[in-house]
Amino acid sequence: MLGASMKMDKAYGLMRALEVDAVLLLNPKNIYYFAGFLKPSLGEDGALFIPLDGDPVLVVPRYEFDRAAELSWIKDVRYYSTYPMKIDGGKPRGILEVLRGIFEEKEMHNKLVGVELQDIRASFFEGLKREMPKMGFKDISDNLWRLRAIKDVAEIDNIKKAAEIAEKGLRTALELISPGVSEIEATSEVKGVLTRAGSQEGEGEIRVVSGERSAYPYASPSSKKIGENEMVTVIVSANYNGYYARLSRTLYMGKPKDKHKEIFETVKRAFLSAVKELKPGGELSKVDQAARMVVREGGYEEFFIYPTGSGVGLSIEEPPVISLNNNDHVKAGMVFSIRPSVYIPRFGGVRIENTVVVDEEGGKNVVKIPLETM
Repeated sequence: MLGASMKMDKAYGLMRALEVDAVLLLNPKNIYYFAGFLKPSLGEDGALFIPLDGDPVLVVPRYEFDRAAELSWIKDVRYYSTYPMKIDGGKPRGILEVLRGIFEEKEMHNKLVGVELQDIRASFFEGLKREMPKMGFKDISDNLWRLRAIKDVAEIDNIKKAAEIAEKGLRTALELISPGVSEIEATSEVKGVLTRAGSQEGEGEIRVVSGERSAYPYASPSSKKIGENEMVTVIVSANYNGYYARLSRTLYMGKPKDKHKEIFETVKRAFLSAVKELKPGGELSKVDQAARMVVREGGYEEFFIYPTGSGVGLSIEEPPVISLNNNDHVKAGMVFSIRPSVYIPRFGGVRIENTVVVDEEGGKNVVKIPLETM
């Protein structure tokens, strides 16, 4: 429960810094971060209300009440239902009605509440304002992202465990992929290995794409069979206790031509340059610039169409983004997916990616699998 206490202390510190009287969280990842309960990705909402003075309250759908009461460290768990639960029951209480009751109980009239305007539905927000017309709201979305960007020891341990699982999947892919194997077949096999190794369901991506299709950053695996003399991009991610890690490598089926080797070496140097620049106190824009300069010198800048990386944690991609226009500073405790890539239409793509933890000395790869695959 020590981690729970530390996270709640962060919430109280955030409220004092922003001069709000409470926070109302609706993003499932933020609820999990502060309450230890992750709701499935279904249509029904969940909410976590944390007042500066008083005990926090977790609100979940009725069918999740027992699980939430068991798993969450929040002691006050309440439920709502949008439909009758008994034949002779009265009118069901929806989430807005339950929240209104909590606001009244906590005497939140005329108080200022922090909310995630980047995540809240417009209809839900309008409903909140109707229920509590005198209560003020302040957007704290960016503040929450900055808070989550610095991982504690337990979070980093979860990410490292996810990376270990992802590495098993990647090694399987590297051994399995050969001419004649379909993209879907290879992807399915990797998914099975990840599941057996302990990866949980979530938003992670596992993709094997080949040939010209590897030039599409988000191409889905198809029934296409991997052919001779073509590139294959492998992306493997895993989820452990809600935390993610992702790895990517690029192979060549057969003996790579000089151009293939040149692009691969360029992307590898870009990756190493980015990690070298990833030091506490430095600007994230400089990290992107370090990778981009290598690709520019190699003559492939116009095909470097993606940021060098982004944060990783409770989401597979989360702020901060490593891009030329992000002048935020690198801090110890940040964890990044570093993934410089070159995507050339009608030729193919080269992507190298590792999950990298930043400590006081700089960026450290969390896996031992080598970058060299070509």
